[in-house]
Amino acid sequence: MEGKTATHAEFIIRFSEDRSGAVAITFALTTMVVFGIIGGAIDLGRSYSARSQNEAALDSAVLAAGRVMQISGTDTAQAIATAERFYAEHKSKFTTSDYTSFEIVDNGTAIRATSDSKVASPFLSILGIGEIEVKTKVKAVLAAGGNAGTHIEVSMMLDITGSMGGSKLSDLKLAAKDLIDIVVWADQSEYTSRVALAPFSEHVNVGRDFFRAVTNRSLSGSGNSRTCVRERTTSDRYTDAPPGSGNYVTAWTSTSTCAPNQPIMALTKDKAALKSRIDSFGASGNTAGHLGTAWAWYLLSPHWNGLWPAASDARPYGDITAKGEHGQPLLQKIAVLMTDGEYNQYYSGSDSTTQARAICANMKAQGILVYTVGFKITAGGQADTTMKQCATDSTYYYNAGDGGTLRMAFRDIALKIATLRLAE
Repeated sequence: MEGKTATHAEFIIRFSEDRSGAVAITFALTTMVVFGIIGGAIDLGRSYSARSQNEAALDSAVLAAGRVMQISGTDTAQAIATAERFYAEHKSKFTTSDYTSFEIVDNGTAIRATSDSKVASPFLSILGIGEIEVKTKVKAVLAAGGNAGTHIEVSMMLDITGSMGGSKLSDLKLAAKDLIDIVVWADQSEYTSRVALAPFSEHVNVGRDFFRAVTNRSLSGSGNSRTCVRERTTSDRYTDAPPGSGNYVTAWTSTSTCAPNQPIMALTKDKAALKSRIDSFGASGNTAGHLGTAWAWYLLSPHWNGLWPAASDARPYGDITAKGEHGQPLLQKIAVLMTDGEYNQYYSGSDSTTQARAICANMKAQGILVYTVGFKITAGGQADTTMKQCATDSTYYYNAGDGGTLRMAFRDIALKIATLRLAE
C-alpha cells in the first residue's frame, strides 16, 4: 500500500510541475467543447422559439387573408397584402433573413403560406455554423365546413314586399349575394354547401316547375305570373309534411298577376344562378311573413324530396345529429329569415305573426338553426318580437338600421356558417 501511495504522490508532483503545455491545450479544447455544447443548446433553443413564433404568425396571416377572401370574394391581391402585413407584425424577432410567400390555391378555395427564414447562431458560429435555417408551411381552407366534413344547407327567406322598394331592395340584393359568395365553396366533390331562395311578399311564387306538384292544380297564365300559393288549411299548416292527397298547398286563384314576381329556388350550388335570381327581384305587395317562413322550411325539408330536381334534394334530418370523422356534426341546416316590417297579410287561420311563430318553433325542433334579420324595424315592435322569437337564440338575431349594417349582418351569419380552418 505504501508503495502505491508513494507512486500516486510522485505522479501528482510530476503533473503539477509539467510545463510541456499538453494540459493547457487539453483544458482549452475541453472548455471549447463544453461552451460549444452549451452555446449550441442556446442557439437551437432560439431557432425552435423562432420556428414556433413564425408558425403562429403564418397561421394568423393565412386566417386573416382567408377572412378577406370570404368577404371580398375575388380580391386576392388584398388578401395576400393582408397576410403579408399580419406576418410581418407577428414573426420572430430572432429572424435575420426571411423569404415568405403567400399564394391562392385549390381553385380559389384556400391560401397557402411558405416561410424560409434564418436565425443567427453566435455560439455555433465558433464551429462554423453562423445561421440556422427555419422552414414553415401552413394552409388555410376558406370553406371549413366542407373541409371539416360538414354538409351545409342554407335557405334564405327574403322580404321583397312593396316597402322594400328602392335602395332597401338594392341593399338586400348585395347582402344576400355576399352570403352566397362566402358559404358556397368551389369543391363540392365530397361535402356540399348549397343555398335555396324563398322570396315572399303577399304570397310565395313556386313557379311553373313546381306549381302542379304543390297544388294539384293546372297551370294558368304565362310564365310565373300566376303560380303563387297561400297557406295550407289542413292540420299540417305548421309542419313540413309534403303535399299530397288531402294536403296540398292552397293555390292563389286570381286571374291577375301575383306577387312576388320571382319564384322560389331549390337548394343549389350554382352561385351564378342564385345571384341572377336575386338580381331579378322586384318589390311589390303586402307582407305574408308566415308564408316565407314556411317555404324556407320546405326547401330544407327531406320530406319534400322528389318535388325538386335530384341535385336539390335536402339531406335527412338525422345527419344533423350524426358526427363526422372528427366529431363535428355531419350536416348543418340553416334558415335565414329577413323582413323589414310587420306581418300584415294572411288568408286563413290565425294572423300571419302567430302562424310564423308556430312554424319557427316546429322548424327549430327539427334541429334547424334559425338566423333572423330585421331591416329598419322598430325595436320592441311586433316584427322585432317575432324575429327574436324565431331565432335560435338572441345571438342569432340582427336588427340592421341601414344598408351597410344589413350587409354586415349577412356576412357575419355566413362567416359563422363557413368558419375558416387550418388544413393539416
